Amino acid sequence: MKYKNILLVNDDTDDAEIFVSVLNAINHSIRSTVEYSALEALKKLQDSKLSPDIIFLDYNMPYLDGTGFLELLRNIKGFKKIPVVLYSRNSGVMLQDAVEKFKRVQFLKKRANFRKLFESLQKIIISEKSIKKNFDLKL
Repeated sequence: MKYKNILLVNDDTDDAEIFVSVLNAINHSIRSTVEYSALEALKKLQDSKLSPDIIFLDYNMPYLDGTGFLELLRNIKGFKKIPVVLYSRNSGVMLQDAVEKFKRVQFLKKRANFRKLFESLQKIIISEKSIKKNFDLKL
């Protein structure tokens, strides 16, 4: 398995619950942490209280959007190259610009369908292929 320690930054508790349920269905040994505030997640990353292998980031968050989070994250020592998946229902211009601007960032469309989310996450988490810039899983 490529990623065993996953951080989800998402202010929507229902989305987060579904996401964690899917991770558990993929593999029970996956360690997942959910932060409901982008600012709190950054603080914990900066203070070395979190050390994920990959970050799934809800792009539309209160107080700090995905672009702002990525700018601050890339300035934290040890997190310049961590893979980040922007996790959003929308795939607008701002989100696409963020995918293009930052290295090791990709986009995953939020899914209400458990099976489709399972398939998308499984491809990312278990795949031995490296994350490539602009990789887009739209099932």
